[in-house]
Amino acid sequence: MRLQRNSSSDPDEQLAETTREVTALLQDLTKCAAFSLQAWDPTSNSHHHKTLASDGYSPAALAHIDDGYVRSNRAFAIAHLEQPHGVRWRDLINDFDFEFPETLTAQEYLIPAGYKEGMTICLWLPDGRYTGAFHVSWTTTAAATDERRDVVNRFSPLLASLCDQLRTPRLLAEATAPDACALIVSPTGHAFSLPNRPAGRHLGEGGQLRELVLQRVRSGLPRKFLWVDETGACHRVTISACQGDVSLVTEQATPWPFGLSLRELQVLNLIAEGASNPEISQRLFVSARTISTHVEHILVKMGCYSRSKLAAVAAAEGLLLVDGASRRT
Repeated sequence: MRLQRNSSSDPDEQLAETTREVTALLQDLTKCAAFSLQAWDPTSNSHHHKTLASDGYSPAALAHIDDGYVRSNRAFAIAHLEQPHGVRWRDLINDFDFEFPETLTAQEYLIPAGYKEGMTICLWLPDGRYTGAFHVSWTTTAAATDERRDVVNRFSPLLASLCDQLRTPRLLAEATAPDACALIVSPTGHAFSLPNRPAGRHLGEGGQLRELVLQRVRSGLPRKFLWVDETGACHRVTISACQGDVSLVTEQATPWPFGLSLRELQVLNLIAEGASNPEISQRLFVSARTISTHVEHILVKMGCYSRSKLAAVAAAEGLLLVDGASRRT
């Protein structure tokens, strides 16, 4: 069987297509009656896995493999902690004195379906990250040969890559400037650092920007905005949506855009909100004459001819200030 070129332009669909092709090829090579490829999301704060591709297992069996098998079956613990290669039922008996056929997994889900031998291999990336597991089952013990076990072992680096739930944010982070800091944030507000990309002082543990992002991840934040730290320095923050509703947050110190001062950026943000000069004057506790002067300077610095153009450029360039900076005195 040959892998076909992916026709979809959607990266997620391309990855799903490749996953289906690789696992179908493995099924053909190992002559297994059932398989499942399970991915683990490190941002989920849970042991639960999700099925990426499968064939031959019932929905109930897949739900158990994703959850109960991982959580409570010693066979998975052995595969995860003690055996870097695929471990079959017979290997568990011979090498670890563990009778897998007597477990709930075998008795309730596998043996009744006609499976008499099987194997689990945990998947690891070269950087040491665990990404998931691959499970196969055969209807005869003779079918689970050493050669077929070794085939799965040789495919494990590719399977680990396919299961990597940090693939998209990692690739996006690699495309940013080398000095940009990064953090992954789940929809539930859990934060996770990327390998080989530090979170830095502001996105790291205890950082003010980290607290801001985690507090407002559910209520929503602009995809691009500016943030001012406690010293008054400007930082550009970008939030990129990734698969599974995970977000990549990157932060990088930056000069004040267009040569604007903090006060001018505050005025610009209020203009973008539709505030008039008198309203800006009241909100910033500054005279109307001073605000008028600020607006004139902003128009010149940004090369704009109207307030509506200022608002459009501010949105397009990610010049919106977050954390109330537009209202600070």
